[in-house]
Amino acid sequence: MQGETISASDLERFGYCPLSWWLSLQTEVTSDVLEQGEVQHEIVSNNLSNILEEEKKAQSWDRLILIFSTVATVLGLLGLSLLGFVDAAVVSAILAVLAIIWIVAAIFLLFRSASIKDKKKSASYEQIVVGFAIVAMIIALNAVTVMQFNPDVALLMEVGALVLLIVASFAMYRSLASSLRAKRKREEVAIEGDIRYVGRQTSRLLRSERFGLTGRPDYILERGGEIIPVEVKSGRKPKGPLFSHVLQVAAYCLLLEEEGNKVSHGILRYGDMEHEVEFDAEMRSLLLGKLKEMRRLKVTEDVHRNHHRPGKCHSCSRRDMCPERLE
Repeated sequence: MQGETISASDLERFGYCPLSWWLSLQTEVTSDVLEQGEVQHEIVSNNLSNILEEEKKAQSWDRLILIFSTVATVLGLLGLSLLGFVDAAVVSAILAVLAIIWIVAAIFLLFRSASIKDKKKSASYEQIVVGFAIVAMIIALNAVTVMQFNPDVALLMEVGALVLLIVASFAMYRSLASSLRAKRKREEVAIEGDIRYVGRQTSRLLRSERFGLTGRPDYILERGGEIIPVEVKSGRKPKGPLFSHVLQVAAYCLLLEEEGNKVSHGILRYGDMEHEVEFDAEMRSLLLGKLKEMRRLKVTEDVHRNHHRPGKCHSCSRRDMCPERLE
């Protein structure tokens, strides 16, 4: 590890003004602007969490639709067979083939889940595998017993099939409702891509031991197989991305790259404005240079203001304690 660990937030403060960053290490400062920013970040986190929750509900209902409709079909065929409307031998053969198809599908999904790095997504696949295996077992067992004629059992199977189809229809309604709510929320907050991470205080902290860097982006998207960190800034909307914010997003890109992800850029959002931050060799070199400079200044303690902009000084939350503030 290269010296003391530095957070992406510290890097952002350093990019804004080295002296402001240095003062933040000495005393914790609160202000209306900082509190407003925390509230805004909490709103973003809640919106994204709601989207994930609704999409997860839709996936769960989709699995139930698949299982219930399949079992209902099997019961319906068996019931008709036992009532004498369909030749039992034909139904038995059909069920045997269906059992083989479901087992093959389960094996495929099992291998698929083993190759997925995302643990949550892998667990989802494994649940589907279990469902497939159970259905295959039910089909196979009924294929053996289909020749046993029992009118009462046949009627019971038909009633069971009807009930399961009703449940499947209800599950479809709930799935569509959850999908619609998730879609509306995505449009409201302008989110495109799969949400892979939501930055809360309880969320996993990204960490690089090699570069001594940590960070927790507001959220992470996946688009076209590429991972994209996103940082949302409240307050005024600048004409272009601010240098300090660019550094912060670059830090998130480096952290994700260190985890083995393909990262070519990050995103800065100011309200409804969105800016791409390219993460290339030049940006990587700039970022590492700033980390090196921060560690050097922590040793020398020779830290000074790096600008001559009174407006910037007036908006700084550490202005009151700054010995080099501009009037």
